[in-house]
Order: sequence, then structure tokens, then C-alpha cells
Amino acid sequence: RWSTPAAARRAHAIMVLEATLVVLDASEYMRNGDYPPTRLEAQQDALNLVGGAKTQSNPENSVGVLTTSGKGVEVLVTLTQDIGKILGCSTHVKPCGTANFMAGIQVAQLALKHRQNKNQRQRIIAFVGSPVHEEQAALVKLGKKLKKNAVSVDIVNFGEEAENAAKLEAFINAVNNDDNSHLVTIPPGPHVLSDILISSPVVASNEDGGGGMGAGAGGGGGGGGDGFAEFGVDPSMDPEFAWALRVSMEEERQRQEAEAKKRAEEGAPGAAASAPA
Repeated sequence: RWSTPAAARRAHAIMVLEATLVVLDASEYMRNGDYPPTRLEAQQDALNLVGGAKTQSNPENSVGVLTTSGKGVEVLVTLTQDIGKILGCSTHVKPCGTANFMAGIQVAQLALKHRQNKNQRQRIIAFVGSPVHEEQAALVKLGKKLKKNAVSVDIVNFGEEAENAAKLEAFINAVNNDDNSHLVTIPPGPHVLSDILISSPVVASNEDGGGGMGAGAGGGGGGGGDGFAEFGVDPSMDPEFAWALRVSMEEERQRQEAEAKKRAEEGAPGAAASAPA
């Protein structure tokens, strides 16, 4: 039994049925070493984190991955539940030319539109590590289209975060619907990109509205601890433990549901027989 109703609600929120397309930046800017070891490798680690989080939170979730670079938009993995395909898909990505943010988002939306399981909610997670060249008005128009089609978007803004901030904030404000989309801006520093993301709305999102998880979340993701305070855990200080706790909570919830179902099945005949007495 969960210690509080809030803990039970968070565990339930983890089970959201979702199809997610991850858009990776494969531009020349990804060679830079301001996010150790490089922007590209930091992004790859973050992809592994996101892919694992999405597929583990619900066995029916699916994740796809594409890149945008000077070569255009390249689909690395179509929507799949196979975490192995997701983890290995980006290891051979070579930085090239300039990324096209809007093209990546549009291809991701198209892939989500053709998902096999129409019960899955649609989400795009875009990593932006190079300048966004599109006009702000065009981004806002695209955001409104995504909102109309019930597509949520999370953006990880890093590398050229100051230059891109205004455009990406306008885009997220256009697509956001009841706090379902987020902008997480991560400045360079000694931290690991995936360690910051683990406590951000990109990974630690919930369906209870998540106070402090709205668009424009700052450097640490602004997740308000995702409710871990009651367990004495600060995700920003100990992200690995926070993630382990999240997984443990979900496993415990599934175990209790299975036990309750088993008891109900076993107890049903007995309850019927004893009813006359």
C-alpha cells in the first residue's frame, strides 16, 4: 500500500500509454565539448535514458528516433517497443551540416500519425543543440498545428540555449495544452546532461498537472522534485537513486494489482457460496 494518495497517483501516472518520437540534433555543432564528453555523446546518453524511461513506464509504449542534419531528416528507428534497437541506434551518427528543427518535428508528427496503436498518446521529444534558423512566426504556426492534432512536445534546449530561448519558448507556448509540453533549458557546465534530465519534466512528467513543470523550465528542469520529498530524496542531488525509486514504485504497484486480482478471482466463488449464510 502506498504511503500517501499522492504517491499512488504518481505511480498511476507513470503508466500513461504513449508513442514517442525522439528528434536528435546531428549538426556540426554537436562536435563541441562544452557538454562532456561532447554534445553528441551527451545527447546519446540522454536518448538512452529517455528510451528506457518510456519503454519501462508502460510495456505497450513505443519509441522511435530520427536525426536532423545537413543530410536532411533520417529515421534511425521506427516506433518500437524493443529497447535494444533504441539504445544502439545513435552510435553511428556522424555530425553533418545544419539541423532543420521544423523538418524534424514535421516528420516526427507524420510518424506518430501513422502509429499502429491509436490509443497511444502522441509525444515528440526534440534535442536542440544548434541554432534554430526558422522564423518565430513559422514555429508558432507549427506549434498550433501540433496542438490541434493532440501532439505533446518536450524540448531539451542545450548548447545554443540563450540564442534559441525566445523562439523555443514561443513554440512551446503555442503547442502547450494543459501543461502537456515542456521546455527544459540546460546551460553548459560540469554536470551530465542525462543527470539533469532525469529530474526534469521530460523524464519525470506526471498527469496530475505537476506544479512547476510547465513550459520554460529552467536549467534543472524545474520539476519541483516530482514529489520525492516525502521519501527524503532530492532527484537533482541523487538522480540515479530517484530513478531507481521511480521504477521500484511502479513495480510495487504492478505487484499489488496482480495480488489484488488474484485474491478477487480466488475469493469470488467462496463469497458467492457464503452469501446465503
